[in-house]
Amino acid sequence: METAPSPRVSTLQTRLHRFLQTVVQPQESSVNAALRKAAVQSGQTPCALLEPMRQKAQLAGLWNLFLPASTRTSQGLSHWEYAPMIEAMGRIAWAAEVFNSAQPDAGNMQLLDSYASEPMKDAWLDPLLRAETHSAWAAAEPGADLHRPDSLQAQAARSNDHWVLNGHKTWVQGVLGPRMASLLVLCRTDAQAPLHRQFSVLLVPIKTDGVRIGRQLHGWGLEQSGLAEVLFDNARIPAQHLVGQPGQGLEMLQARQRVVGLHDALWCLGAAERALDLLVERLQTRRMGEQLAVHHPVWQQRIAHARIGLDTTRMLARRSAWQLDQNDGDLPPQELAMLQSLALPLAQDTVHWSTVAHEADALDDALPLAGLAARLRLMQQLAPPVEALHAQIAQGELLR
Repeated sequence: METAPSPRVSTLQTRLHRFLQTVVQPQESSVNAALRKAAVQSGQTPCALLEPMRQKAQLAGLWNLFLPASTRTSQGLSHWEYAPMIEAMGRIAWAAEVFNSAQPDAGNMQLLDSYASEPMKDAWLDPLLRAETHSAWAAAEPGADLHRPDSLQAQAARSNDHWVLNGHKTWVQGVLGPRMASLLVLCRTDAQAPLHRQFSVLLVPIKTDGVRIGRQLHGWGLEQSGLAEVLFDNARIPAQHLVGQPGQGLEMLQARQRVVGLHDALWCLGAAERALDLLVERLQTRRMGEQLAVHHPVWQQRIAHARIGLDTTRMLARRSAWQLDQNDGDLPPQELAMLQSLALPLAQDTVHWSTVAHEADALDDALPLAGLAARLRLMQQLAPPVEALHAQIAQGELLR
């Protein structure tokens, strides 16, 4: 496995870090306040506050960095090359949006770039790459388990030159935004085929008749989560809106889970690094009795735990990114499960410790801790339970 970036990638990383420090971080407090209140001063919206930074990022060549080896992006970074960049973005809860690299759009764009037809890319992918529109991923269902596809109930039947879609999806992220244009919907299209070929992905325009936004699922009170349930009642989808080939749905689901799982883990490492930096800085000024808190054994244990966890998890994440590159997007399930079971709990612990050390100051808009804590808690709600990840790791070990 390579350990040093190429000169081109090293230069790009330097530019990204400089941009984060000089353009994004100075706006952190004002954007944090906007997201917390869900309505901002002077009639602006959080999206409007981000727009000038997005324009600067695009001009700086720091746009769509997540998309590897595509004719539709100028950078063409591998997963391994992109890994430290998404980690750097994780230091600020909303920074990935500045670079058009936030989920669920990033995962959807990679899926469309890999599987969609050229006309579909022209009509639906290109506007996403320009950040003119947003998309959502609709796979989870109430009472169903994505690890047991036979429990999924949404289905689409072919009717001449359309698919007729019926179903109920939940945990649909990003569907409430003003630029929302399309959903990628995992649904059963052939109940007679072998299980792994029964499912497909349809691109559903949000304004299609029969598509209804249901219950909104709010995210822990600190920011709008953008989550909702979506119901499909005889929604007629043009046949050419099938992404890829019939029966490729589970293949796409797994491909997306691998990439998004890696990106989320790397984002968690960035959040944990920022929290650790703030923790150490705070403990060097906070007193516990006659000594500085940084010298107290309990806090030293927590600092050590965070650093050990960060460095070991980062090595696992970089190895996973390298494997994705070497194996044409494939990654052993237990490898991803190990990464997911480590990165998110580590980030939550480190942010929590930093919050405790900062006391009431942790909730101030000048610090990122409240926003990071809320986003990490939401990620935990969307992620597989740690117990399920451990079971997957154990099963992989038993099959060796």
